[in-house]
Amino acid sequence: MGLIKTLFFVIVDRGKGNTVLHQLEVLGGSGGTIFYGEGTSHTKQVKRSDAAPSRKEIVMVSAPSSLQGELHKLVQESFTIERKGHGIAFSVPFVEWTPSSKKRSSIKASHHCIFAIVNRGSGGECIKAARLAGARGGTVIHGHGAGVPVNYYFPLAIEPQKDVVMVLAASEEVSPIRESIYTALELGKPGNGFLFVLPVTQISGFLKRRVK
Repeated sequence: MGLIKTLFFVIVDRGKGNTVLHQLEVLGGSGGTIFYGEGTSHTKQVKRSDAAPSRKEIVMVSAPSSLQGELHKLVQESFTIERKGHGIAFSVPFVEWTPSSKKRSSIKASHHCIFAIVNRGSGGECIKAARLAGARGGTVIHGHGAGVPVNYYFPLAIEPQKDVVMVLAASEEVSPIRESIYTALELGKPGNGFLFVLPVTQISGFLKRRVK
């Protein structure tokens, strides 16, 4: 595998992941991996205590930065991802963060993705804390669904009893959401988990939470 420039994520309803992955690979994406997860969004349905999270597939492929626009255009046109409830796609830059980089470029991102690695079963609590601070929802990936190659982006040994939570947010909302998750999950205590934030250079299908 060559040097990864960009990681492209697409979150869609369960059963659509293989179709999405195939089309992305035809366009030039590589190293595709599909995770199983659960998603929530800030809607009336998820406010109900008996509402079950929606079953999702998270497609992750690596691609040259030059393909970023084409990949987003593909999911917008072929999977109507800009329509509410049809999914989310976003790109995370990679090369700027490698230790061997002699010059770290300044990335001005309008959105970021907050990743939290927490104990199994705490994913829902993490999403709740994020929404209390302004997030419109998030996606929980269970550790046993991870099939990340050893030389892929995340150098993480995710054990089966862990939940990986992904929360997209506008840049100005990241700090309060991050602090809310950190406090609610008590991530300062050993063994409770950790979180990190990555910039998003392009995003499709993400509707900013409406303020009442």
